[in-house]
Amino acid sequence: MCDYYFDPDRAVAFKVNSINSSLVYDEDKGEPTAILVHTNVKITNFKKEKIRRIISELYPAQKYDMDSAKKEFSNTLLSRLIEGAKKISEEEYEEIKARVEA
Repeated sequence: MCDYYFDPDRAVAFKVNSINSSLVYDEDKGEPTAILVHTNVKITNFKKEKIRRIISELYPAQKYDMDSAKKEFSNTLLSRLIEGAKKISEEEYEEIKARVEA
């Protein structure tokens, strides 16, 4: 599942894939030490430039569980990226994409 956003001030559309997380283990002890949270983001602007990036962050496993790490990721890193953008539907995103690619 993807979320779509559009920032009219920057004329940029975002396609954000679902946020995923996984445990990172200490090789010696075999214990989880951190939680890796990541997502794929596609950014399209009206200059017909497209950027695809994986954004990720590590959270200490002692302080966060999987859900709280995802929430923190969404509230900090992801929200800074899409700051000023409003959520749009997939149809609106496809319309913007079609205009850009025309």
